[in-house]
Amino acid sequence: MSDSLVSCITVTYGRPILLGEAVKCFIDQTYPNKELIIVNDQEGVTLKMDSERDDIQIHNIPERFNSLGEKRNYAMSLAKGEYICVWDDDDLYPFWRIQDSIKIMNTQRGYDIVKGQMALMSTNDTNYMVVNNLFHSQAMITKKYVKSHLYPNKSVGEDGDYEREARVSSYPVDPFYLYVYRWGLGIHHLSGILDEKKSWRRSLEFEPYLQLKGEIKIKPEFQKDHWNNVIEFFRIKKPEYAEQWVKRFSEK
Repeated sequence: MSDSLVSCITVTYGRPILLGEAVKCFIDQTYPNKELIIVNDQEGVTLKMDSERDDIQIHNIPERFNSLGEKRNYAMSLAKGEYICVWDDDDLYPFWRIQDSIKIMNTQRGYDIVKGQMALMSTNDTNYMVVNNLFHSQAMITKKYVKSHLYPNKSVGEDGDYEREARVSSYPVDPFYLYVYRWGLGIHHLSGILDEKKSWRRSLEFEPYLQLKGEIKIKPEFQKDHWNNVIEFFRIKKPEYAEQWVKRFSEK
């Protein structure tokens, strides 16, 4: 299990800069046997990697999916791995995300999904907090469960419905959280699928979306030093965590 292929799944729409940060998080993972599958359905926009990699695939779909659930199902159907990690395009994952999830899968057998009990959350990429939330964005899912379950054809709450029949192991990861859930950033969360709610409609009118045309190169890079910002947050709120995070990053 320790060397099983892990497929990371990213659905994206109109956010190439944030996507580049998510791709960098994937590249930085210390777990070696991995692939990243990106599904983009923004009409008139073709995404390509700035430098091609064998472990990253981008699938550009010319027409919009009807829902986020439908889009996630398509992305899942492309996964070759024994395990699948949800890898949202606007969140951040430290280099141990895959490795630690695999370890839990290995020690807590019989579960369909594993994820941490807590995570970091930031608003507008500045204000951090520790939250108790079983975010779907940090889930690792077995291929067996993926083959027998589909996301519902909707764009809000599809993740909760998808996990409803799963045997889920939520484990303490304090203080080595698996990811940073980012909210705000001037755009709607989760790929801006159609107009299920007014907020979805507003996202489609977001000016940077409308400016994107043609071929766009994805650069795997951070726009700021996110991990140093997290460590600085800990230094103020939980100094003992800051020391542990610094030590863990030094081990990479």
